[in-house]
Amino acid sequence: MGSKSTIKAVVFDFGNVIINIDVEKTILAFSELTFKSPARIKQLFADAEVFKKYETGFYSDDEFRDVIRQILSYPLNDQEIDQAWNALLLDVPKKRLDFLESLKMKYPIYLLSNTNNIHIEQCKQYFRTRFGIANFESIFNETFLSYKMGLWKPDYKIYDAVISKVSLKPHEILFLDDNQDNIDAASDLGIQCIKINPPECFTEILEHIL
Repeated sequence: MGSKSTIKAVVFDFGNVIINIDVEKTILAFSELTFKSPARIKQLFADAEVFKKYETGFYSDDEFRDVIRQILSYPLNDQEIDQAWNALLLDVPKKRLDFLESLKMKYPIYLLSNTNNIHIEQCKQYFRTRFGIANFESIFNETFLSYKMGLWKPDYKIYDAVISKVSLKPHEILFLDDNQDNIDAASDLGIQCIKINPPECFTEILEHIL
């Protein structure tokens, strides 16, 4: 981490930074639906690059569901797939939203996430129900979502796109993420980074820095 005085914008990852997630819950949900072991589900997902392909916009929602049925060799309906896929999404502590609201008065804040439409739609519903926020993307000055950009962290290109769009120098951006590969790639480009280690919360870290 460099100097506070140089920071002109803050970029947040979504999963395990803003919203708590647990990928194992999705693996377990598909395991229970298809009677395959969690280890087998993980292997099938990895071999098919399910996360990366769906989260770079390679598949539409319907194509993604068909791919899930194919690789798991099981006739799941759309609702079963969506519920299992969304099982990894947990909760957003209100103090994080309160902090973002106050931080936005001092700095532009951005979201940079490897994600997909089914997860984003579920999150929109969660934020509406839990916090009365019509569209959670409005919390940020702008959101950079992998499936809309056709790019994925830790590819340098996704960071270059963000740097270009926010019109700042890399060292003027502070980036928070829970994945070391993503942090390393951003650091390589000169972005100031903080790695979040769940259940660590960014609010405690940033209130001492910004």
